[in-house]
Amino acid sequence: MSEINFLTGRRASLGKANKQDTLYRRYATIAFIIALSFFVLAIGANIFLTTRLRQANATQQALTTQIADEEPVEVSFLIFSQKLKSVREIYESRSNKQQAIDFFSNVFGDQVFLSGMNYGGEGNELSLRLTSQDVFAFENTLNVLESDEVKNVFSSVSQSGLRRDETGNYSLDIAVELKKERDK
Repeated sequence: MSEINFLTGRRASLGKANKQDTLYRRYATIAFIIALSFFVLAIGANIFLTTRLRQANATQQALTTQIADEEPVEVSFLIFSQKLKSVREIYESRSNKQQAIDFFSNVFGDQVFLSGMNYGGEGNELSLRLTSQDVFAFENTLNVLESDEVKNVFSSVSQSGLRRDETGNYSLDIAVELKKERDK
């Protein structure tokens, strides 16, 4: 009697299926490990970047607070620098005025006196009143005011109010515009 074995074909197909299932399981395990690795890396990167962001925000807040705390110092410095600038401008104006008075005192000599002075700081203009008892010295003064020497030192010179008072003194008002630093 011959035996018919139906299980051999079935075992062969099951062995083939088992090998295929093992191969698929291996691929699925590798894919799962790769996906899990990416997931763990993503979570790690998220935690790292979140920590860095918190540190950056804390640093920014600390620097903002520090800047806000030092704002009064900066304001004080700006006010101080503006005051120094104003003092420098006043000193330059005063120096220019003093130089103009010294110039006219030296040019006119002893017979002509500066009897009045007014300084308009905005227009950089100096008004002087010249007084003399001697008409010839006064005439020389008028010639000096028209000279190139005076025109080189001042931007403009204008004369007005020539008069003679009851004591015989001659007086003349002159307005000179001082040259600014950039005009020189």
